[in-house]
Amino acid sequence: MQENQTEKKSTLQVVIHSFFVVPLIIAIFAVIIFLFIRLMTSEPNSARDYLQDVKIGGTTKRWQGAFELSKLLSNPKMVPKDEMFVNEMISTFKYASNDRDARIQQYLAIAMGATKDERYTKTLIDAMSGADEGVIQACAFALGNIGKNDAIEPLKVLLESTEPQIRLHAVIAIGKIGGPSTAPHLKKMLSDPEPNVRWDASIALAKQKDSSGRSILLDLLDRKYLNSFPNIDEKEKVQVILVAISVSHFIQNQELKAVLSNIKDKDENLKIREAARIALNKFVI
Repeated sequence: MQENQTEKKSTLQVVIHSFFVVPLIIAIFAVIIFLFIRLMTSEPNSARDYLQDVKIGGTTKRWQGAFELSKLLSNPKMVPKDEMFVNEMISTFKYASNDRDARIQQYLAIAMGATKDERYTKTLIDAMSGADEGVIQACAFALGNIGKNDAIEPLKVLLESTEPQIRLHAVIAIGKIGGPSTAPHLKKMLSDPEPNVRWDASIALAKQKDSSGRSILLDLLDRKYLNSFPNIDEKEKVQVILVAISVSHFIQNQELKAVLSNIKDKDENLKIREAARIALNKFVI
């Protein structure tokens, strides 16, 4: 009797194994192979794919498509150069001005700037008139990346804005474009009530070998000064000091050199000390 039950149990196990377990294992392997093949043969989205998402996708897909496009186009190898793509970008950007989600137009502006294609300059300049604050900032940022002199005058207008972030983005953009004609505008911003605006104006001038912002640069190299801004954390302080160090040698000033020498020997951050050492080697005075 017991032997009969054992045989039935064994037979049942064979049936279960043959008709359920084995097919399940085969199915799992088939799915894995399918996914692997699909992964290996699928191509990443192109700039045109993301632009298509912006044009016809839902609200979420549109801003995400614009965001991905802004990242993708930062790679020069991924930037389409043909006139058709440029025209589609411009028309999509203009249409996005009617969208309730301003992020779509912001990311498209950043995407256009990432290409460094001068064909987008006029569109970005025109968009700054009466646009959302975030869009204005994005357009200014993009114009700075493109770097065409035609943008200097429109950006100069933004320096009169009551919004500190708009003034800041205008200063950064003007500084990126550079050239002798930008110095007077940057010097004016050295007395701006917003610290970030003053700081970036001094850094931009230093890159032009203009020492007008020297006293501000000295402040940026002073931890006690930076400590007076409680909203700036240690990571941000380090970044500010590193940027100030990186432009200091353009001025070739003895006082700056002395401060850098002190930083090289005494600063608590090894990265800052190394940056100061490298900068000192670029001084010829």
